Amino acid sequence: MYILGIFLMMMIIGALIGAITNHFAIKMLFRPYQPLYLFGKQVPFTPGLIPKRRDELARQMGQMVVNHLLTAEGIKKRLVSDTVKQQALKLGERLLGFFSKSELTTEEALEKIGVIDAANKADQFVHMWTDEKLASFLVKYENEPLKELIPEEVQEKLRGKIPMVSDYILQRAISYFASDAGKNRLGNMIDDFLKERGMLGSMVQMFLGNSSLVDRVQPEILKFLNNRETAKLLTDLLENEWDKLKQYSFKEADEKWNLKTLIMNLKERLIKPFSLNPFFERTIGSYITVVEKTLTNRLPDLIDRLLEEVARHLDDVLKRLQLDDIVKEQVDNFPVERLEEMVLSISKREFKMITYLGGLLGGIIGAFQALIVVLI
Repeated sequence: MYILGIFLMMMIIGALIGAITNHFAIKMLFRPYQPLYLFGKQVPFTPGLIPKRRDELARQMGQMVVNHLLTAEGIKKRLVSDTVKQQALKLGERLLGFFSKSELTTEEALEKIGVIDAANKADQFVHMWTDEKLASFLVKYENEPLKELIPEEVQEKLRGKIPMVSDYILQRAISYFASDAGKNRLGNMIDDFLKERGMLGSMVQMFLGNSSLVDRVQPEILKFLNNRETAKLLTDLLENEWDKLKQYSFKEADEKWNLKTLIMNLKERLIKPFSLNPFFERTIGSYITVVEKTLTNRLPDLIDRLLEEVARHLDDVLKRLQLDDIVKEQVDNFPVERLEEMVLSISKREFKMITYLGGLLGGIIGAFQALIVVLI
């Protein structure tokens, strides 16, 4: 009876020591959360293992995620898999169907994401952008001769139009001087000319009369204007002036004829009718409907290319994201109390079994000790 009591007592003591030791060992994984001090010195084993090694744990977890869990190769395989492609295709088809039925105008859709007055802003941007580009171009080439700025084909076409311009000028002149208005104007010019000649002009007027002189001069002017040599002379003059004009630098031409202002005004006149307002007033559905069939047919190919392009640049994207730093930062900011709660909630049964196992081993060790005591 005495021996049995020794066995039972030592087994119970051993089991309690084993169970309590394992229980505290588990607790010391997390607790205490902060270091404890006694007489100004830190108490050993404080803080707990995980709080003490938090920085190293965070760093190791970050490296584990990047090197073993979220690897570029694994994500690439997933991206180019048939499952992902099929899911992306279905999503693309749903989005196309949804947007093709949308009654929202482009401007309303932009307003929903915070872009207000998009049409006017787009017009202003186009005007500002073209002003900047055109001004920069004019400054860059202001010392270049015009013949270097105007393409040769354009120069040849403009030169080829000179006879037509010459003929147009002569025809307008003939039409004008043959009209009553032209004849009256010619009479006034002759009258002014004779007045400036004093006595001589008065004598000519007295002998011929103004109307008689006009009747004589008008046919001669019309004859001169209809003469082929006159047309050739005017064409030669215009060609000579064109050749001289091409030798001018843009800066010289601007000083003579204010070309910059002329070009800017011309640009404004050309752009003004092409406002972007109609684009923003149409519904999104109207745009999608036009290309829906084409997009639907090409969607598989587009998705394949998109996923392949993403996979191609995935290494660079992951490097820029610095996932290991993100994981480390999240672990550093994660409360130890919450981490303990999560681990215990997941492994509560296993931790209890460890405690019981400690008690069992302690009891077995206590039995061996009792046996040794009895034998001694």
